[in-house]
Amino acid sequence: MEKILEALKKDDVKVLGLYGMGGVGKTTLIQEVAKRAEAMNLFDEILMAVVSQDPSIRKIQDQFASKLGLSLGDDKESDTVRAGRLHEKLDKTGKVLVILDDLWKHLDLQAVGIPSPDKHKCCKIVMTTREKDVCDQMDCKNNTFSVVVLSEEEGWHLFKKMAGDCVTSAEVEPVAIEVAKECDGLPLAIVVVARALKDKNPTRWKDALRQLRASAPTNIKGMHKDVFSRLQLSYDYLDGEEIKQFFLLSSLFPEDNVIPIEWQKRYGMGLGLFHQAGLGGTIQEAREKADSFIDILKSACLLLDGDEDGTIRVHDVVRDFCVSAIASKGQQHVFLVKSGWELTEWPQIDCYYTAVSLDCNNIKQFPRGLNCPKLKCLLFTGIRQEVNIADSFFETMKELEVLDISAVHIPLFPPSLGLLGKLRTLCLDVCILGEMEIIGNLKGLEVLSLCGSRFKDNKLPVGISQLTRLRLLDLSNCSNLLIPCGILSNLSRLEELYLENSFDEWEKESEEEFYIENSGRRERYASLSELKSSSHSLTTLKGMHVRDVRLFPKDLFFSKLTTFQIQISDDLVDYENYSRLKAGLKVEFKGSSIAKDHGICSLMKRGDYLQLSQMGNMKRILYDFVRDLKTLVVEKSDNIEEIIISEEGEAVFPQLKFLVLSRLPKLARFCNVRQSRKPVQSQSLFTDEFSFSISTFKPIKRNSNCMSQNIGNL
Repeated sequence: MEKILEALKKDDVKVLGLYGMGGVGKTTLIQEVAKRAEAMNLFDEILMAVVSQDPSIRKIQDQFASKLGLSLGDDKESDTVRAGRLHEKLDKTGKVLVILDDLWKHLDLQAVGIPSPDKHKCCKIVMTTREKDVCDQMDCKNNTFSVVVLSEEEGWHLFKKMAGDCVTSAEVEPVAIEVAKECDGLPLAIVVVARALKDKNPTRWKDALRQLRASAPTNIKGMHKDVFSRLQLSYDYLDGEEIKQFFLLSSLFPEDNVIPIEWQKRYGMGLGLFHQAGLGGTIQEAREKADSFIDILKSACLLLDGDEDGTIRVHDVVRDFCVSAIASKGQQHVFLVKSGWELTEWPQIDCYYTAVSLDCNNIKQFPRGLNCPKLKCLLFTGIRQEVNIADSFFETMKELEVLDISAVHIPLFPPSLGLLGKLRTLCLDVCILGEMEIIGNLKGLEVLSLCGSRFKDNKLPVGISQLTRLRLLDLSNCSNLLIPCGILSNLSRLEELYLENSFDEWEKESEEEFYIENSGRRERYASLSELKSSSHSLTTLKGMHVRDVRLFPKDLFFSKLTTFQIQISDDLVDYENYSRLKAGLKVEFKGSSIAKDHGICSLMKRGDYLQLSQMGNMKRILYDFVRDLKTLVVEKSDNIEEIIISEEGEAVFPQLKFLVLSRLPKLARFCNVRQSRKPVQSQSLFTDEFSFSISTFKPIKRNSNCMSQNIGNL
């Protein structure tokens, strides 16, 4: 409030915007701002109008005219004539503050009769909205204020004020504290719940807490009418069924937990929420669509930023609204969510459910069959217990599109799994997996996540080779994994492959060489040449570790690869730092040399991080391979004399931020330009912000204007 009042005092501030989720207190706040601005005599006139979701120009004009004591004529007068009269009145009023409450989209100020703040120096506008984008549309520039929920301490203070003295009793107070926490700082929810429970006995308090924790506050007076109805407006305003379903997915995760965006994207892909993916587009296009959804939902304050990168959060009351008000009986989406309940037996699941989420449960026996003909999404996370899935468990789930069974030990998969013909996303993360060749029957599968899981004999099931429509395969953190020969070569539609801390036993391409070097072993593992079948479609290849550069086929080219982390060396991979790279390549040549047209050289040209070592007899690195790098590391190479040599007469590095040179005893020049058409001093090699490290010295800031630099002088 103080920041808004300070902004209103500044002559150059014309339009201010307040945004926040429904029920957070935007209207209350701006009303208080108006009172204080009036007491401080900041304006000659303060006008306020409620705009609402479907704005009526005439109603807005009438609200302003009533406050001004202005007659706009009879009902026959056009909106334009009325706007002219209002504009004329405001033009003569002096300093005016116009408050537009509950704005949902851009409003034409001229059509209402509000003078343009740019032309009328004495007119300022403040608006409240649930959509941050509306502030941008109304040209608030940097004068936007996010109205957030109360802290836990502030929330409890307000709760006590609304509930009265009853919360001070020894029996009620501990329950009341937990009830207040369930309101998660949302002022409207705090006021409604506290007033509903005021002077009620301890039994009613305990019952209310149970309802809130179950995301089903059906008997708490005012929750649906006053709180959920506000959120319903924001939900209804979302444009399209796909974004609404994507939003509802967030309610399937445990309360108070951050939501990994990657999980929500993979579930959304399975449910076909991103049209590009479903109509022959790419996984990358689906990701971009999901990112667009998240931006819209954040702008509408229906989703919040998570505490960690790559995560989001949903407010507890918003989550309750999703489960209780939207995903309830009689609606298109019907959810059963029991996350963190520590169940030991399977709950009653009715035939009308479309999504079921059972998270952090200790259920060990899956029932023989569930009558769930409409079920599309089933999420189950255990606590590392062994589970027995009955043979007929999946028989009636013919519509299932997303299945996630994680953090359990599954000795044997039931034959009914193979009946899930519409299944597109399957997640079996952090599991111990037994016999699972039945997975080969899931012909429509597009997303398969096996992250952190262990397999029978450490071997990836051969049945995966039959999943010819697979587009995303996540094998990250599958330690000691072995991939039998012939699986990867069948996955010709693969677009994303994740191998961090996973398979690295790549074989030589030649079958003859294999049997010469491995006379005691008959089974072959995957070779890099198997990736040729998907080289035309792969856009993401993360965490690939190859022990020897000679294992990399010279004719392996990835025409569409944009995101990759590939290490070709004996060294252990620092996955924590390496995985953050957008396009990183580390190559240890071990004295081997490669031709310019080698597949590795193609990767060098498209990366932003390049680390080269043990380069044998190589004396120089060509500029063409490193021109667009952000980081270049060259080390442990006894014969390197020139780091860069350009035969084109050009040598500038607009992207380079970090350069590390280490253990290069013959290094004489960083850049040697042949046939240069420009004077030596005419160009800058680097931008101003550039870190340069030699050997064991600490990085220093350097701006070099020299086309050729003698290393000794540095």
